[in-house]
Amino acid sequence: MGVPLCKIYTDSAEAFRFLATRGVAIDEKVGAVVAQIIEDVRTRGDAAVLESAQKFDSPKVSSVLATEEEMEQAAVPERDLAAIRTAIKRVRFFHDSQMKALTAGWDASDGLYEWQQQESHGGTTGQRLRPLSKAGIYVPGGKANYPSSVIMNCVPALAAGVKDITITSPAGENGSFSPAVLVAARECGIERLAKVGGAAAIAALAFGTESIPRVDKIAGPGNKFVNEAKRQLWGRVGLDLYAGPSEVCVLVDDSANAKFAAIDWLTQVEHAEDNAGFLVSTSESKLLEVLLAAELHLQTAPRAAIIRAALANYGTAFVAKDIDEALELVNAIAPEHLTVSVREPEKLLGRIENAGCTLLGEFTPESAGDYAIGPSHTLPTSTAARFASPLNVLDFVKVQSVSFLTKADLEEITPAIEAFGTMEGLPTHGYGATVRRL
Repeated sequence: MGVPLCKIYTDSAEAFRFLATRGVAIDEKVGAVVAQIIEDVRTRGDAAVLESAQKFDSPKVSSVLATEEEMEQAAVPERDLAAIRTAIKRVRFFHDSQMKALTAGWDASDGLYEWQQQESHGGTTGQRLRPLSKAGIYVPGGKANYPSSVIMNCVPALAAGVKDITITSPAGENGSFSPAVLVAARECGIERLAKVGGAAAIAALAFGTESIPRVDKIAGPGNKFVNEAKRQLWGRVGLDLYAGPSEVCVLVDDSANAKFAAIDWLTQVEHAEDNAGFLVSTSESKLLEVLLAAELHLQTAPRAAIIRAALANYGTAFVAKDIDEALELVNAIAPEHLTVSVREPEKLLGRIENAGCTLLGEFTPESAGDYAIGPSHTLPTSTAARFASPLNVLDFVKVQSVSFLTKADLEEITPAIEAFGTMEGLPTHGYGATVRRL
């Protein structure tokens, strides 16, 4: 096979030491640049946004927002339009179903959900589920073309009930967006698209400008400048998750179709040179078979140079002694995307603790998850799958607690309130209940 596509670990102790080093890296130089951009947007609004777009995205950007004419005139071939509509339909169905499952048994009125329980003496306690008022969606762009990211980030917000959505994305060389991005936004019912990317886009959504409204929460994947801006603006605006460079893990045993596994492995590192690909196999011969199939594909792949660079820098293969060790490796990797290509893959599902999305079996390709199955493809990266979830309707709703006590209900818990006020040295807290007994 010649020079291997990636580093291969056959020693488990060495493999786990390597995986323990994974995580989000903070670049101080990037941080300093981002801080300056954020402050510029905060103080100068649209003027700073437009300058940033012209400097980093396209010198031909002449307006902060896409015009009505751009939106109306955008067109794509019928095949592409059908694909966009199919994806929107499936993603919306999935997230509508999630919303129904989450609120089963809740009362619904005016688009809000609530539940209540009775207190001992006639009062009630419960919760209300409310959609966010305004969401900002970041869509990668520039030289890239990602109508799927429009769909995968906007539709969960729409299913949650968000009424006001702003998309920000880097413009292309011509100063506008690709027709596919504009059509996807139009089909989703999104009318406000800002032609700015990077840290300036995140800052504009967080602070608001003359053209871009301040939002309650920002969602969507981006580059290191986008993620650093999110980090610095945490607390000022709601944020989804750390969605950095794409990554994949493919788990195989000796029954796997090597060609299928190879293509799934390569699919997620096709985006850029900083993408990461992990391959875990219980069989060394099968691992080599997958690597050979990958090499054969790369002989004619249009983006072979990008894939090779990604695998050379961030590609890693592991030989596990058995399926138990293989699963330990997978959980240590905590991948964004996980393909499970083994005998009876569904039997392993309960042992997969850390993965953004899990794709089971030979006929659930990575690309199906990216485009058309239904769950959002915006997923936690850089081991964040240990504690974070894929983008979903819960990212665009908030829970309000609601309590209504009768006098008798308060009497029942007043001794506890008074005791806690004394324990914590906060007598007015206790008196808040006591005064109502006087």
